[in-house]
Amino acid sequence: MMSHSLLPLGLLVYVWTRPWCAAAARPAGNELLDDVFLRPEERGLCLQIQYPRAGAAGPSELSQLQTGDQVQSQNFSPDSQNHNIPCADPHGGTSEDLQTVVESRPPVISHKPATKTRKKLSPIQETSVEASSVTSLGGCSPLEEGWDQGEDQDQEEGQAPGGGAVDPCDPDVRRRLLELCDVTSSPDLHSECHPLPAVEEHSCLQLGGELYHTYSRVLDGGSFSVYKGAKEDDYVFIKVDSCSVPWDFHQFQRLKMSSSSGDGLPLISCFLFLDGCITVYTTPPDHMFTELTECVPSEVLVGRKAVGVLQLVSQLHSCRLLHAALQPHLLTCCHRGFLSSDWLFPVDWSSSVDLDLQPGVTSVQQVPSAQTYISLGLLEPSAPPQLVDLVGVAETVHLLLTNRRMVTIKDKGGWTAEKFSGEEPCVLFFRMWGRFFRSLLNAGGRSTLSVLSELKEELSTLYH
Repeated sequence: MMSHSLLPLGLLVYVWTRPWCAAAARPAGNELLDDVFLRPEERGLCLQIQYPRAGAAGPSELSQLQTGDQVQSQNFSPDSQNHNIPCADPHGGTSEDLQTVVESRPPVISHKPATKTRKKLSPIQETSVEASSVTSLGGCSPLEEGWDQGEDQDQEEGQAPGGGAVDPCDPDVRRRLLELCDVTSSPDLHSECHPLPAVEEHSCLQLGGELYHTYSRVLDGGSFSVYKGAKEDDYVFIKVDSCSVPWDFHQFQRLKMSSSSGDGLPLISCFLFLDGCITVYTTPPDHMFTELTECVPSEVLVGRKAVGVLQLVSQLHSCRLLHAALQPHLLTCCHRGFLSSDWLFPVDWSSSVDLDLQPGVTSVQQVPSAQTYISLGLLEPSAPPQLVDLVGVAETVHLLLTNRRMVTIKDKGGWTAEKFSGEEPCVLFFRMWGRFFRSLLNAGGRSTLSVLSELKEELSTLYH
């Protein structure tokens, strides 16, 4: 005897009723028949599921599929993503401040077409794609293994099934990625089995058997704070983060190991707690820390600091890292003396991306911190993700030069900083700074390493 029914997912289920084996005996008395654990000589119901072949869906199945597609297209309509985002002036100029923080942004929709052939990924790439794809879904159960090839392709491209882009800065994504790197095996990372200690200004902090003195809070990022302090004769910066993923530790280690002059960068240690982590940057012997915005009274000194910023971003891009949120107050100088070369490093990596671990990030549209630049028209959504750091360099140097935030305008030569858009040959190096900002804001298809190298060489010649 056979019966069948149509499940909501469009699967035909056939239930075959087979007679008991002649040798099977029914249970005696009031003993209930066990429908799950049968005796070896017994046979129960057989459940067979038939998947519909491509193009063979029945009318009711097609209507269900079409209804689902319509709902999905309504939920992820590109038009619905553009609310509350500042727009560029239709005449080319902008009145929006580039450093305006967008507290809440809608999910970004990737319009990259799916390819037909499945790309061969390395084990690290496969795991990173899996980590990215399951974050917004809360995990994937074995019952969802029947996804079609199109949804598989979405995962390979770093998208959530349904078309929505996955935030590469999501803590759960990062936690899964760091499992690939075995970060916890580092001798400079320590696990603590209790909550974060209280950290205050002008106080003391015990970490790993060492006593740290905290002087002042130099940065308040909402979910994290950065303090200036000391340990014995060494200067320190202490970042207290409410997120327990040691992303800053990983990114800084990547930068330092790939740098040809890593000895000029500070030492780093990280302490993981149940509800957050503390990252400590310590000066190398005979070095000191100064904030990037300290002691910039002359254009010559600004020029030298600009060379340091260009050098930092070149090192980041050489090892396939994006900082994606360059600002003067996030950058610190590490140096031996006031006349020695500065080694810049960020004290916060919250917006950064590791392109080796996150190969699905292929455009600025997928970088959350780049959305303001895209809405202003400075960056095309499909532009390489590295371009967000070039705009960050321009903003940082502009603030050092003028002590004012950068306002951009677009003229026949492309984008530039408004203050350096005219022709004023009487001002020292005015034209040079004009070329500087135009090169950063109109990189186009050029390699960012090439742009950074050319600007660094030009500035080094003028401000050696």
